[in-house]
Amino acid sequence: MNGFESNSQCILEYLALFQALSAEEIDAEQCRQKWHMILEREQSSDGVQLAPPFLRQQFQLGERDFLLAMAALALEMDGGLRNTFRRKYALALPTIEYSLQLISPICPSSCETLAELAGDTMLCGLLLTTAELTAYPLERPLILCRTVLAFLTGLSMAEIPGCTPLMADETQWLPLHERELAQVESWQAFGMENTLYLCAPAGAGRKTLLRRACGHVVWAKPEELSQSSLLDQDHALREMAALATLLDAPICAAPDPDRSVFRQLERLCRQYGILLAALVEEDQALEGAKEVVRLPRQLSAEQRREVWAAIVPQAKPDTAPKGAMTIGAVLETARLALRTAAVNERQAVTMEDTRQAMLQRGGALEFGVRYQTDVTLEDMVLPDNVREQLELICQAVLCGDKLAEWGLPRQREGVTAVFHGPSGTGKTMAASAIANQLGMPLLRADLSQIMDKYVGETEKHLGRLFRSARENHCVLLFDEADSLFGKRAQVSSGHDKYANLSTSYLLQEIEQYDGIAVLSTNLLSNFDEAFLRRLQYIVRFGLPDATLRETLWRQALPPERCAEELPYAQLAQAELSPARILAAVRGAVVETLGNKREKVDLASLLTALRLELEKGNKSLPKPLAELCKTGKGGNEYGR
Repeated sequence: MNGFESNSQCILEYLALFQALSAEEIDAEQCRQKWHMILEREQSSDGVQLAPPFLRQQFQLGERDFLLAMAALALEMDGGLRNTFRRKYALALPTIEYSLQLISPICPSSCETLAELAGDTMLCGLLLTTAELTAYPLERPLILCRTVLAFLTGLSMAEIPGCTPLMADETQWLPLHERELAQVESWQAFGMENTLYLCAPAGAGRKTLLRRACGHVVWAKPEELSQSSLLDQDHALREMAALATLLDAPICAAPDPDRSVFRQLERLCRQYGILLAALVEEDQALEGAKEVVRLPRQLSAEQRREVWAAIVPQAKPDTAPKGAMTIGAVLETARLALRTAAVNERQAVTMEDTRQAMLQRGGALEFGVRYQTDVTLEDMVLPDNVREQLELICQAVLCGDKLAEWGLPRQREGVTAVFHGPSGTGKTMAASAIANQLGMPLLRADLSQIMDKYVGETEKHLGRLFRSARENHCVLLFDEADSLFGKRAQVSSGHDKYANLSTSYLLQEIEQYDGIAVLSTNLLSNFDEAFLRRLQYIVRFGLPDATLRETLWRQALPPERCAEELPYAQLAQAELSPARILAAVRGAVVETLGNKREKVDLASLLTALRLELEKGNKSLPKPLAELCKTGKGGNEYGR
């Protein structure tokens, strides 16, 4: 007997079978012959993908349950069959009871049928959907779930809320987690009754690992369903389970915050023998876990270079990104670096392409404010000793991962430094210049987001800040750092206890940070002594001397911007920080623009300087006051 030439031809034969079963005068023998003919043709259809026999095999359906499923399909597709049912029974939807009568010439019901249909069978639990969760078995509407309907009619997949199928593909496998892969394969073969917990940060390759071990994966998102009604949640989870059964694939999911939807999914998977993997980021989420696979939280420097060489073979030497990155972060950086190289018409990826990619990735950072790093060390007016220390910090970052080659004790790649001194002396600008010099994003910790009145929340926020900064290889700036790294107090209340815990946690994190951590403060004496011992560099930013102040004035107001020759040496006699000198210049420029002049004159500058000095209860230095008395500073100031 000739087999079917296509899935559509096979489905049409099933429709013809059920049309014969619903006729006014049924020829039972003819219907049985037609049924057996369909089965024989399916067996003879070599090389043709047919949905009905595959469905029967995957769900391990007996003859009765399979015929009920195909009856649901026929009633869905054939309007004539639906009209016949409605005319006979005056009901809107066909029921399981009606379908049992429909298939009775082929498969008569037995006394056990009711009990079996009331149980958690594949048919009633996954293949059929219902408008009510607690319907009487025989009165349940015979409606195929959308997943099975789409598969039977078009060998396709329906859209399921909160679900994305991840099909097996030819994605390059980077052999970094071979031991973890063997663990997952063992779980797939022998531990399917247990939920597998994959513990790692996002981007560590958990879903890729599952796809490598299992092929297809059904990616469920319980959090997206948490706001839906219980009935909608139940429908979506059963659709996911049906899809996983069709694909012979595990379901993987990140538990929702209160785990209510995830627990429903876990019960469903256990009930129908479906593999379930939970993706978690912290050990605290391993509730009741029996099977746990932990992926490394970050790649080592050697692994980063290995991955980079595999996915960017045309890259120049020493272009691999730095930072405590996951494999996903390296892949994203590679994609951006390749795009940057292509835009600039370069055949090979350069270090500049990698830096630009890191800066683009640094746009998504938690609990911090990203700063633009336009200033350079050459732009800053600094004492020689401070400049040397800043350049040494940059050099320490560049050679940090090579210290082991010199036989030095193994150290982290990170660098910690504290910049201390009066306000406005350039501490924040120096951190920006370092980030610019190294081609790294600058992230300032946002204390308004980090600090939390609830116990334990501050530590969580700090953890996420450091994790994000590590992955993006940031220069992490803690402005006014003594408020976070202050001395621990004697415990006299619960508040002191938890404040000390936050400080201790912060000390641990800053010591383990693999990037550059810069702390700025006006009062170094306020720091915890245990922390000061851990610092690698302590840089003091003092007020500039007269020579440096003169340079700052000349840099801020070059001669071409001035209406007359300025007495730079006399202006430098005013003891101001670099920030306050810029503030005075800004005030003079604002007055100049307000009076619709194109260049700054001495009168405007002296007025702005006087206002700036008065903020600190200071007056103009004597040489500048003499200029005003003689009128060389302008008549307006002398009034």
